[in-house]
Amino acid sequence: MTRFLVILFAFAVFGLISCDHQRDVQGNAISSYVANCVGGGYTACKHSCENKYGSTVDPDNVALLNTCISGCATSCSIATFCAQMQQGCKSNCKSYLNECVLILGLSGVGQ
Repeated sequence: MTRFLVILFAFAVFGLISCDHQRDVQGNAISSYVANCVGGGYTACKHSCENKYGSTVDPDNVALLNTCISGCATSCSIATFCAQMQQGCKSNCKSYLNECVLILGLSGVGQ
C-alpha cells in the first residue's frame, strides 16, 4: 500500500510540474510578444522604428533602422508567437499551431 501511495504521489508531482512548465513557456511567449512587438503589431512597431531612427534611409541610420524593422518582423510574427506557445502544449498539440495562427490572424493580432 505504501508503494502505491509513493507512485501516486510521484504522478501527482509530475503532473503539477508539467502544468507549471506549460504556463511558464506560454507566459514567456506572451511576455516576449508584448515586450518586443512595440505597439502590438508590425505596422505600429515599424512606425515606432521610423519615429526613432527616421523614415528615410541614409548612411547614418541604415543599420539601426534595418535592425529595428527586422526585429519587428520577427517579434510581431503570429507564426513565431504561435510556435512559441505550442512549445508549452501538452495535449492535443497536432493542430495547435494552425489553429493559433488562424484564430489570431482573423482577430487581427500582429497586424
